[in-house]
Amino acid sequence: MARNGGQRTGRYAKIDDHLADKPKFDYFFRGLPIEPSEGFAMSSNYNPYQVPLASPPQFPSHGGPPVATIEGGLWRQGNLLVMDKRAPLPPRCVKSNVPTQRTLKRSLSWHHPMIFISILAGLLIYVILALVLRKTATIYIGLSDEWFAKRRMAIFVGWTTVLASIGMFVAALALSDRTNNLIILLPISVLVFLIGAFYGLIGSRMVSPKKITETHVWLKGVHPDFLAELPELQS
Repeated sequence: MARNGGQRTGRYAKIDDHLADKPKFDYFFRGLPIEPSEGFAMSSNYNPYQVPLASPPQFPSHGGPPVATIEGGLWRQGNLLVMDKRAPLPPRCVKSNVPTQRTLKRSLSWHHPMIFISILAGLLIYVILALVLRKTATIYIGLSDEWFAKRRMAIFVGWTTVLASIGMFVAALALSDRTNNLIILLPISVLVFLIGAFYGLIGSRMVSPKKITETHVWLKGVHPDFLAELPELQS
């Protein structure tokens, strides 16, 4: 590149004429071939290809716990944990408050209790309203090895009881022509089925939603020591 009396010539002169009134930084961000000149002194250590020091938050594609996208986002309200849907929980077990690195994914669903009244109009009406009006949230709760084992045991006992009730029901039908106890065995098998299903469901869920909105979740079943370390939610 040649200079004539301090003025650049060639293609750089055309650039100077075209962008004379624009800030010099526009040259660089537009990708124009410039050289350092008066009013635009580049440091000798400047590297335009350097990776930015700060990058936007990265979210895992494998379905793991979300990274922190907000500061805070966790409160206590009585015996409830109140959390922003985007807020990650601290690495502690929600059932015992001991440190842990293991997490359990929970897909929560909640609807207003008044919707239960629609059962009086029919079960189908209730199901439709519950599906349409429900609020959902996906969270990752910390669980210790002990509580993972308790959860597995609850699932095992629940399934075993349910399968046993089904076997009892089938046996009652098969032996109905040989015994008069059919009227007793059938109700018992149904009762055992319900007990097993209920025990497995309650014992494996760990936490349950008290309320869900578009942005926040109110959780029941969190250890008091876990809640004690959180700020109180101001009404």
